[in-house]
Amino acid sequence: MPLVVVGVDGSDDGLRAVRFGANTVIRHGGELMLINAVDDTLMAGAWGVVYDPEVLQAAGVTANEQAKALALELGLAPDRLKTEVVMGSPGGVMARLSEVADLVVVGRRAASGLERMFVGSTSVAVVANASCPVVVISAAAHPTPVGTKGVVGVGLQTSPGGEATLKAAFEQAKRLGAHLEIVHAVQPPVGIFSRKLSPAQLDEQLRFAQGGIEALAEGLAKSFPEVEYEVLVAADSPINELVSRSASYDLLVLGVGESSIPGFGLGGLLRGLMAHAECPLYITRG
Repeated sequence: MPLVVVGVDGSDDGLRAVRFGANTVIRHGGELMLINAVDDTLMAGAWGVVYDPEVLQAAGVTANEQAKALALELGLAPDRLKTEVVMGSPGGVMARLSEVADLVVVGRRAASGLERMFVGSTSVAVVANASCPVVVISAAAHPTPVGTKGVVGVGLQTSPGGEATLKAAFEQAKRLGAHLEIVHAVQPPVGIFSRKLSPAQLDEQLRFAQGGIEALAEGLAKSFPEVEYEVLVAADSPINELVSRSASYDLLVLGVGESSIPGFGLGGLLRGLMAHAECPLYITRG
C-alpha cells in the first residue's frame, strides 16, 4: 500500500503539506504518516540554549494533533492515518523515511515571513537526500487547492535523466487529469567572454532542442493516451522561464540527477525554483 509521509511543524506551510498529503491518499489510496521531528541539537545546547525534551515532545504532539484533525476533517479514514514524534534533525528524519515512502511532502519554509525570498533548510535537506519523490509546498505562494488550474508543467533539460523526469510529469498530469506543458529553456550566452550567437545560430539550437524533446515525448505519450501535452522551447534563462510560468501550474515537475553527491545535489536552478515558484514542486530523482 502506498505510503505518503508529511513533515509536520505547526506552521502554515506544514499544514499546507498535510492538506496535500491527505488529499493524495484520499484520492489515490494508501496511508498517510504525519511526522514531527524534534531537533536533538536543541537539547544538546545549540546556541547556548538547552531545551527541556519533555517540552519539545509535547509541542510535537500538539502539532501532530492539529495536523491529524485537519486530515480527518478533509475526509481521510482514521485507519489510514498515523502520527509520530521522532528525535533527530527534521531533514535527516525525513530523508531516512523516504527510503520506505512512496512520496514525501514538506512545507517550503518553517517560519512565516519572507517566503518569497528564502527557502527553508529542512526542505533543501530533504530534497537533496530523499530516495523517493518529494513535494515542496507553501501556504503563502501556493494558496489555491492543487488541481484547479488543469495544467502540470515540467522543466526538462537535455542531460541524462530527462526521460525519467518526463515520465514522472506524464504520471502526475494523468493523476490530476491535467494538460502537460513540457518546458525547455535555451540560455543565450552572456558575459564579455561568451561567444555571442547569431540569430540564425540561436534559432538552430532552439529547433534542435524542440525536435529532440518532441521525439522523447512522443515515445512516452504512447503510455499516457489520456494526457494532452505540448512542448515549449524558449530562449531565456531556465529560472526566469519556469518561475514566470509556474503561476499557471497545479504542479511543476523537476528532476535531480542520480549522480549528485548526497547533500550537495541541488544547484542554483533548483534552489531558485524552490524559493520562488508559485506552484508546488514535485521533485524526483532521474
